[in-house]
Amino acid sequence: MSSIFEKNINALAQKDKELAQKIATHILTDVPQPVNENGFYNIIYKNIYLHNKENPLAEAQEIFFRAENTPVTISVIYGLGLGYLFQIAAGNSQGTVILYEPDLNILYVVFRLVDFSEYILKKNVYIASSIEKCGEYIYMKSNTKNTPLVLSTPAYRTLDETKFNSFVEKLLSMVGSYELDLKYTKQRFYPLIVNMLANIPQLVKEPPLSSIKDFYKGNTAVVVSAGPTLDRNIETIKKYRDNIVLIVVGTAMKTLARHNIKPDFLCIIEAYDSSKQIEGLDLSDVNFITEPYSHPNLRKFRYKNIFSHIAANMPINTIWGNMIKENLSEYWSKGTVSYTAINVARILGCSEIVLVGQDLAYIEGQCYSKDSAYKDLECRYNNELKRWEIVAKDFNKFVDAISNATDLEARKRAASNRLINLNKSLYYVKGINGDKIPTESVYAAFVKPLTEYTEMFPDINYINTSLVGAQIDGFKNMPLEDALKDTAPIVNGNVSADYKFDIPEIKKELDEMLKLLACASKDVENGQSILKSLKNDLKRYKNVTAAVLKTLKKLSVHYYGLTEKYKNSVYGYITAGERIDIEYEMKMAKEFTPEVINTIEEKFALYYARAVRKITVVEKTIKQTIGELE
Repeated sequence: MSSIFEKNINALAQKDKELAQKIATHILTDVPQPVNENGFYNIIYKNIYLHNKENPLAEAQEIFFRAENTPVTISVIYGLGLGYLFQIAAGNSQGTVILYEPDLNILYVVFRLVDFSEYILKKNVYIASSIEKCGEYIYMKSNTKNTPLVLSTPAYRTLDETKFNSFVEKLLSMVGSYELDLKYTKQRFYPLIVNMLANIPQLVKEPPLSSIKDFYKGNTAVVVSAGPTLDRNIETIKKYRDNIVLIVVGTAMKTLARHNIKPDFLCIIEAYDSSKQIEGLDLSDVNFITEPYSHPNLRKFRYKNIFSHIAANMPINTIWGNMIKENLSEYWSKGTVSYTAINVARILGCSEIVLVGQDLAYIEGQCYSKDSAYKDLECRYNNELKRWEIVAKDFNKFVDAISNATDLEARKRAASNRLINLNKSLYYVKGINGDKIPTESVYAAFVKPLTEYTEMFPDINYINTSLVGAQIDGFKNMPLEDALKDTAPIVNGNVSADYKFDIPEIKKELDEMLKLLACASKDVENGQSILKSLKNDLKRYKNVTAAVLKTLKKLSVHYYGLTEKYKNSVYGYITAGERIDIEYEMKMAKEFTPEVINTIEEKFALYYARAVRKITVVEKTIKQTIGELE
């Protein structure tokens, strides 16, 4: 092993032993050829020069320095080549640099030619040879205000244009999913916890779904969503109704009810009041599956049974899971109710899962099934603006469908904002027929998780009956009739669970939570005291002095100690949104000018003020819940 190769491999092994081993033991299948022309080294691979022939260094400098470069920027370098762009980025980036090189031939040869060890060892530099590993690094460094930048030489993109386009498409899907998670953390953790704590008197009547695990072992489940193709499959669902475990998401429930089809399970997980989806329906023979944090109004209907799906990927669910000593490893979710419904089918033991209405796209102008809650939306091509847009065919009907607010103006604002957001997030995905079709970016982000689910649980037969919607790899595409023609009637459909909750233990856990919040309250007070000192120092010195920086450091140390102390607790969850904002500002601070410190001080003031208010609300909710349990 050459000294250069050994240095590179040893440096990489400190960060990724698996990739270092792969490169070290790789057997070449195609050999990149280094050349020296015009006084510059270049590399030829598959008859293509991977860098500019005239001046590869200048090319790399131009690519990097024309791009954004801040402490939160994530620069994804597509392709190593001889390392010009990678070295420029790793040596000059204020943010994160991720080298993505999927071709081990190039890594093996170039690691023998150029010493990258100094760059590989840098804390902000990562190397990935798979899209999954690249995604892990992006997720680790993501926040709500940064989108990864893909930087590459023009030649590298033409080396395999199909692979490059596929990489960008997958990356966009990943980032969409990550942004969804982060926005949910920032915007929803606090209200979700308040919902969950307020729901506890009802939750103690809702057995976890694992209590009926494998009840339908070996049967076929049909998961019904509200996509436009649902309408085409109604008669087939009727025909085979007795042969299937029918699971429906909330937005599709009214479509089934209109055709007198009663599902076995209704699945709604929204934290907002989405009871409009099922208002006026007889659900007394339907089992309801929901999350512990879903809106309390969803529990006011009369159901046959209610079961809890306690999503393991939602950190706040550990609060309820710990209270009832429930193992959450069964409960997979990704923020979309259809994904949850698929997981429900697996927990119930179904060996075949068939999707209906899971179009994840706007089909022939339709956004949803014609009888669904959002039936008044359609996707049209605007010839004047030369683009697709989503509109409400009847805005007043859409207003009534979108919100339960008593104030008409509030409902109109909610409807208008929904349309604005839908149009802002208009996106395109690969269709089953290979064409590009319009959809919402959130729906586009759901494609990858569904595919990943099939990889995690490969023993199930997955079928998608959309035929005109988004391509979901891992699912066979076939008509619903073909999917169900060999099914037989299900004998036992009367689901019930014998499950006992330990109420005294739940009350004990709630008391402990109150004690923890009391401690957090004192720590917040101490933080506010340090913040007050920082304000006074700024006022006194009117500049950034050693005393100001000393107090700022004290504030930062206290804050990071506070967040670490309560990281996985109710306090940590309710302040998660403010924490994201503070840490963004701290990373963005290149130097501590008076303006920068003022901005940081404002974020800390907001953090502590909101922490006080949130602690008060949560304490009040817990005390009320304990009272109801007693």
